[in-house]
Amino acid sequence: MEEPSWLEKVRGYLDLGMIDEAAREIEKLPATRRGTEEAQEMRIIVQLDRGDLASAFALCETLCDLAQDNHAGFIQGAYCLHEMERTEEAIEHLQSGPQTLRDEPLYFYNLGCYELAMGRDQAAVTWLEQSFQMDPIHRKKALSDPDLKSVRHLFSE
Repeated sequence: MEEPSWLEKVRGYLDLGMIDEAAREIEKLPATRRGTEEAQEMRIIVQLDRGDLASAFALCETLCDLAQDNHAGFIQGAYCLHEMERTEEAIEHLQSGPQTLRDEPLYFYNLGCYELAMGRDQAAVTWLEQSFQMDPIHRKKALSDPDLKSVRHLFSE
């Protein structure tokens, strides 16, 4: 199934760093499309690209309410909280997501990062190893992730 052309345009603008143009493209959507999960996800990305974590988090909360099974609101929302130095809340937010979120390697990777930030190294390594088992690309990512420097030696290849 092809993505809607508006979504392709928005992603193209974001790829080019044209954040305002991406935002305008979303707002040009008909009212019936502006409230969709996809439009909300793109708004979140726009706010993250602008560095407006508080607005991005508010949009994540709305997405979580709009679509409980949509993982983006939980993953991005937790990221926002962590970046706002509310890491314990980030963990709680991520873990409050639907059970299907546990099928995502990124869920476990992010939990590992947040646990490490809280000084819980063993929990962090456990979550990270779960992520690596689900998708080995995350191990490679972890080897260059500055947030994981202190435990990198435990899973280096």
